[in-house]
Amino acid sequence: MAQDYPLEELSPRAFEQMTVAVCEEVFGAGLEAFGSGPDGGREATFRGRIRWGSEPDASNVWDGYTVIQAKQREHHSPDPANNLKWLLTQIDAELGAWMDTFSSRRPFPDYLLFVTNARISSSPGAGIDRLNAHLQEWLDHPVPGDPRVTLRKRGLRQIRVWHRDKVNALLTAHGSVRNGFKALLTVGDLLERLTQLSDTLKPEDLHPFLHAHAEAALSAERWVQFQEAGGSDRESVEQIVIDLKITDENTTESTVLSEIFARSSAVLKPSMPDRVQRPHVVITGRAGSGKSTITKFLTQALRSQFAAEESLTSTAQHVREATTTAFQTLGTDAPTGRRWPVLIRLTDFASAIGPSGDLTLLRFLADTISRRADIDIKPNVLKRWLTSWPSIVILDGLDEVTALEVRPRVLDAITYFVEDLEASNADLLCVVTTRPTSDAERFMPERFQQLNLTSLDRDTAERYGRMVTERRLADDPDRRDALLASLERQFTLSTMQRLMKTPLQVLIMTIILERVGTLPADRYQLYSQYFDTMYTREAGKHTTLAQLLASQNHAIVYLHETVGRVLHVTAETSGGEKSVMPRTQMREILDARLIELEHDTDHLRTQIGDRIMQATTERLVLLVPAEDDGFAFEVRSLQELMAARSLVKTNDATLRKRLIALAPSPHWRATWVFMAGYVFSTGTDEQRETIVHIVENIDTDDSWPGWLTPIGPELAAALLDDGLATQTPKWLRRLVQVALRALTGPAPRNMQPFADGLTAAAGADPTTRSLIRNTLIQSLAGTPRASNTARFLLSMTKLDAGISQTALRDATEPILPRTTEVFDCVGTVLEEHVSSLPHPDTALGTLRPLLDALEFYHVPPFGSGEVGVTLLHNTTVTDTSTATLIDDPRTAALLEVLIAALPHEQWRVAHGVSIVYERGASRRPVSAHLD
Repeated sequence: MAQDYPLEELSPRAFEQMTVAVCEEVFGAGLEAFGSGPDGGREATFRGRIRWGSEPDASNVWDGYTVIQAKQREHHSPDPANNLKWLLTQIDAELGAWMDTFSSRRPFPDYLLFVTNARISSSPGAGIDRLNAHLQEWLDHPVPGDPRVTLRKRGLRQIRVWHRDKVNALLTAHGSVRNGFKALLTVGDLLERLTQLSDTLKPEDLHPFLHAHAEAALSAERWVQFQEAGGSDRESVEQIVIDLKITDENTTESTVLSEIFARSSAVLKPSMPDRVQRPHVVITGRAGSGKSTITKFLTQALRSQFAAEESLTSTAQHVREATTTAFQTLGTDAPTGRRWPVLIRLTDFASAIGPSGDLTLLRFLADTISRRADIDIKPNVLKRWLTSWPSIVILDGLDEVTALEVRPRVLDAITYFVEDLEASNADLLCVVTTRPTSDAERFMPERFQQLNLTSLDRDTAERYGRMVTERRLADDPDRRDALLASLERQFTLSTMQRLMKTPLQVLIMTIILERVGTLPADRYQLYSQYFDTMYTREAGKHTTLAQLLASQNHAIVYLHETVGRVLHVTAETSGGEKSVMPRTQMREILDARLIELEHDTDHLRTQIGDRIMQATTERLVLLVPAEDDGFAFEVRSLQELMAARSLVKTNDATLRKRLIALAPSPHWRATWVFMAGYVFSTGTDEQRETIVHIVENIDTDDSWPGWLTPIGPELAAALLDDGLATQTPKWLRRLVQVALRALTGPAPRNMQPFADGLTAAAGADPTTRSLIRNTLIQSLAGTPRASNTARFLLSMTKLDAGISQTALRDATEPILPRTTEVFDCVGTVLEEHVSSLPHPDTALGTLRPLLDALEFYHVPPFGSGEVGVTLLHNTTVTDTSTATLIDDPRTAALLEVLIAALPHEQWRVAHGVSIVYERGASRRPVSAHLD
């Protein structure tokens, strides 16, 4: 008897893939598979001859067009009669659809094959016999209303069913199929794989290699720090996670857990005929959006599934059970099958690789796993394992790798890692997280799909606010209940919606509301008041440091702000090192401030300094202990806040200089917006005017080619999103006008920040909402570039209500399917138009180095027109070197004219050059221009 495989553990998508794989083995070449989505009643089709038995009679040979359909019963019944009833219902529905003469299912099949995991009885006169008789009746069953038409008369000759026993037998016979689906592997398969990994790795090494790593990580990597929240030191991630909503490049909505688990449950080997076209994922989300929390939970959930059949320690078993409970709370299905997970913080990898190192990501993974599994895993052995067993590699925090010398190395390492494993036909899922900086992190766009975490909707924000309050104040029911009641009142205020965009902001809101009772109006004030709230809380406690906190407020605040500034400056050029300040350096900053404040004697400075250091690191806990006796901000946004507060405390001329210098840098963008928030919160009208004037005119500054890569609209959208000018129509509408330049100038490199900013502005008043909506509608009929941008933003801002689908469909920018093979070689297209320039021969000589470099860049049209740029493998051209070529004044002047000469339909080429320049130039250090 063939082994009974756990076919229910395959996801619906994986069961379809398994069906296709088995049929391909049995039928041979010629099978056409259909991917996920509406399939017209077919998982695959086959044209040609199929021989079912050794005798060549007509009943044993199919010769024609065969349609294959998969029918998986998710909750398989042990009762064959019950399974037969379910299967007949499924088949009746499908045959009824084929009977419909008005159906869009085409072409009509000669033969039908159903493949199912349902077990039915083989007893004479029972399940299989009843099923076959039922199928014969269907062949001659007349169409309702026309007894002359039957399935047989329409051309359907035979119907067969592969039931569970048949599928089991085929899987046993075709081990290559079984090996592609982790849920179907037996213990013998697993031991065979481990034996093949290395001559020195024996089957008994199974425990330390797989089990020990998963078990140790389950116990140790579950924690999310809550110190900054004023509650307990930490919480287990499954207790505080929420399933965040996402949109893809076509603004299709889903949730991050369901999307990742769906991919994880499928087979992602490149050899699979119907593999997801872009299997890997880049998750983008603003600061505090929960990227790290969600990756922790993803890893924990997949580890729990991977170790489900193993004997675990009591702690690991508790974590696995708690994770299972979390899925019920979240209302999300757990992942199916077993995919081996590993989570890596990219700052750790960047620190290890350094600006000149040659460390590969594979070797770094091997070293990391070896430490956790207590076994020395060599990179070649790990690679064999990754090609033998399905895996998911989660790389968290690409946005925190900022150093210009290191960032390209990290991106190259990820690229090589993915391409190398795909070339080995590995079943790999790679997930990268980053902030939605303006370059959109679209590396490897042909392999990675970008998923954007959206702002929390009201229901999710309310649910999360209640959950964290109940967790944080679990031991104080009176305070908890009072805060929950206050939250309910705040949730009804429309002005609070812009402060409830991320889990971190909601968490901070609950803390401020508990201590102060009212909430601020914008994001800068939210974070700043959070610091003030934490400070006031500690100063009000009856501790030996309370008096010091009250009397030395200026010195302690200065220390936080200066440490934030120094750490953020250091992070810009640190070569991947973490933002950690040694205790000695922090003390030097404090001592210098105390001297400046004229604490004259060494003894007094030492006495006060010792106590300030104690208060800063032990009571306020915004700066937390890090490695090598250092300190770091637990929340990166607080480092950016403190850097902003430090940088903005200067004269107006220096402030203006700093704002202009920092404007192009993604590394400094959040700090820039906090600086503007400080001015709008505490500054004068003249200072607010300075901010708006910079935004309006930054793209005409000689220090940055705004004609190619404008940053003014991005800054305007960011300020609108933070709610800075919501109560001041004078500046609000000027910022909206700048943001809307994205429709008439170069297209945005990342749509989501614009959508967020315009959505926030549209909610300010009806006049602004009408201005935004009407401008977007008018742009639908504009140039292809404007049409593309308008259609995206209308959908993403939810301002497309009432616009006819005909208007959207007839917009001048065509919607291109992501399966298109068309792409433009940037250098070639530009060179074709050099003849339009004055003195073309001289111009071509000047542009030649740039055009040669741009030959390595391809611009494929993606989805509804959103663009990514692919840099082909080479040893000489990089984004940085290409941006340097554009910096040449003569080259830049000619390029500007050349891009202006391009036909409107080729806007993607200009957009591609814009992306390349920004990727190469925006990461240049700018902190030297701060003083």
